[in-house]
Amino acid sequence: MAKVTEQIEKYVGSIENLAAAYYKTKAKLCPAPAIPKAEWIPPGESKTGHYTVGISKQEMVPDDVASERYYIAGYYGPKTITGMHDPQCATAIWIDDNAGRGALVLVSIDCVGFLRYDADVIRQRMAGWSKRHGCRAMHFFGTHDHAGIDTIGLWGKLPKSGRDKKFIDLMHDKICEAIETAYNTRRCGELYAGQIEEPEGYHDDYRLPIVYSKILTRLRFAPFDGGAPVYLVNYAAHPGMMGGKNREMSADWVYWFREDIKAQTGGEVIFINGLIGGLIYPHEEDVPNLEATEIAGHRIAELALAVENEHKLEPRIGVMSQDIYLACDNTLLVLGGILKVLAAKFQATGKGRFGLSAKTALNYFEIGDLRILTVPGEMFPELAYGGYLEEDLASNGGSAMNPTPLLEIANDPDLIMFGLGDDELGYLIPPNDFFLDDKRPYFVNAHDQHGRKHYEETVSVGVDAAQVIADTWKDMLERIRA
Repeated sequence: MAKVTEQIEKYVGSIENLAAAYYKTKAKLCPAPAIPKAEWIPPGESKTGHYTVGISKQEMVPDDVASERYYIAGYYGPKTITGMHDPQCATAIWIDDNAGRGALVLVSIDCVGFLRYDADVIRQRMAGWSKRHGCRAMHFFGTHDHAGIDTIGLWGKLPKSGRDKKFIDLMHDKICEAIETAYNTRRCGELYAGQIEEPEGYHDDYRLPIVYSKILTRLRFAPFDGGAPVYLVNYAAHPGMMGGKNREMSADWVYWFREDIKAQTGGEVIFINGLIGGLIYPHEEDVPNLEATEIAGHRIAELALAVENEHKLEPRIGVMSQDIYLACDNTLLVLGGILKVLAAKFQATGKGRFGLSAKTALNYFEIGDLRILTVPGEMFPELAYGGYLEEDLASNGGSAMNPTPLLEIANDPDLIMFGLGDDELGYLIPPNDFFLDDKRPYFVNAHDQHGRKHYEETVSVGVDAAQVIADTWKDMLERIRA
């Protein structure tokens, strides 16, 4: 067995060296295009003094979900879905401040992750529609659902992709339908925002340090026609409670969350996840998985409906979207892109082990006095809120190795963080606790000097991503403030 392992390590090392040499040469001969600095489009003056909002939820369920082979995303595969407990959905919200600069469209998709590739497909497909109807920005967020059909490609029979073309086409169709229907159902009214801090016992954090947001942020749209309200809820918690043995399609706890809000208010809700890296879950009850998942959904809905400290948001929307390159050092992800297991195109930037980078984005927008930053993956919360591991607990050194936390860069303790925005690049990890196996980096879970397992590194682009994001955010802020 030891000989076989040694041969595998030697083979992997040879592949890595060849790939690194090839792509670094390619980067010199065909360098990736430079990314321009994005423009901050500030809020304008509303012509009406109110918001216009529409929402639509569309089910994404293939008609043959119980009979065809669709791979379930999350946990260890490959596993096929055997039926449906509840539908995967795409929910779109249209928010316009009526300043004549166009609306902001946000789309939440019940899936393990929504790739930049798919976001670009939808934007291109909707480009003419967006221009005709005045959509200034369109952003997409995977809920990180572990009980849905694979949208990334990693949960099939490797080296074949787990992405099923029929389902991906259906997903694209339903997202476009949700956006168009949100526009068609828009109403005039007022938008309110409020927050609530959860009680103790709502969260579990499975990796040190114990850092996560205890705040649920809620937007509530009250239409002038007296009809049903519309909600947007941001909260940080993995929808992965159905467990690794589950084989039925589900939106996980988000399903019960949405059903409760609909039943109690008559209104639709769009859920956008927060920072869940490292691993931030709803607290798990000592009951079967399905029951625990339902309890979590009811509990989070109850929290959302308990928000009382609302204030009215002035109709003002500002937006900025900055593309960035993040070097991809992960051999498995690079191979996945080359073999088309992943719908990802790596750019020859000359950076990192292979000279390849993923093109992704940071997005910032303001809605009234709310300030919101989106990041393209599952960020460890301490990268935003602080609270890094000190040297005696970390795997690589002191917290000075890490970037300045994002809220500290902004000098804004109220900055709202949306995770998995416009991409799923895996975990974004602090450098001083980024630890890889010496012989098979990214292939196996490493165990550090403290005996702690480092699973998240195996599904990350690399150690430099966190610093690049922090530097980009600082640069964006300087231009916004200028």
